[in-house]
Amino acid sequence: MPMLLSPISFSVETPPGPLNFQKTLDRHFPGAYPCDAFVDISSFHLRPFGIEKKNSIACVSVCRDEITTPFMNKIHHTWDGAFDFSSLAGMLYLGVTGFQAAHHHAPNDDGKERYVYFAFPHIAIDEQGIPGNCRRSGRQAMSQACGALLKILEESSQGIISLDLDQDDLEQSLLKQRLFGKMGLAEIPDLLSLTKVTQQIIKNDLERMIHLTVNPITTDYAVYTGVQIHGPAHKDWIWVEESYVVVDGVKKPVL
Repeated sequence: MPMLLSPISFSVETPPGPLNFQKTLDRHFPGAYPCDAFVDISSFHLRPFGIEKKNSIACVSVCRDEITTPFMNKIHHTWDGAFDFSSLAGMLYLGVTGFQAAHHHAPNDDGKERYVYFAFPHIAIDEQGIPGNCRRSGRQAMSQACGALLKILEESSQGIISLDLDQDDLEQSLLKQRLFGKMGLAEIPDLLSLTKVTQQIIKNDLERMIHLTVNPITTDYAVYTGVQIHGPAHKDWIWVEESYVVVDGVKKPVL
């Protein structure tokens, strides 16, 4: 049943002052790449490690939101397809069975399998530098992203949060359980902070699933985690929080 909390105000805005998209992007996501450039650069940096589209499978977790599609499409094009891990907010709910299914689809002509994992929640930033706001094709009013995270902030501001598993809203209720399990009920951040908390949970979940399903002695893999940012004019950016490759059991940074 719903848990009663003291009402907490929240904002999707950055601190006051003259801001625009680029200033907010640089402040909160320094070094972010344009979306297409990130996919091309990450692919290029993996080639010296023997990880290429002809011998690897890409595995992608982004939010179900349709505005994440350009990123997904670019990965599909670059890697000749991808196994879709996606859920609300980019969370990983497919579990061991889902990971094993993806791995069983990887090329292994040379006796070795190779996986490339992309795991990114998302956030929008509008022309004025306000996090959460975005413009969608065909809609006149300003829209928002990530809607799942904004809904949690809205419920928190009203002082009522249910951590029960809702069979009619499974992914959202699981998202709330994971977020409040990490933050605690008294810590309700703004959208930028909540997005980065989500990213950390996704990274931890990804690494746990890799530990449970991958043998690093016989399998090579790469991990890219961070945040996808939707900017003005329907341009997307990718902020990389961590990237590394594991080849023959040895972990090395990339990008």
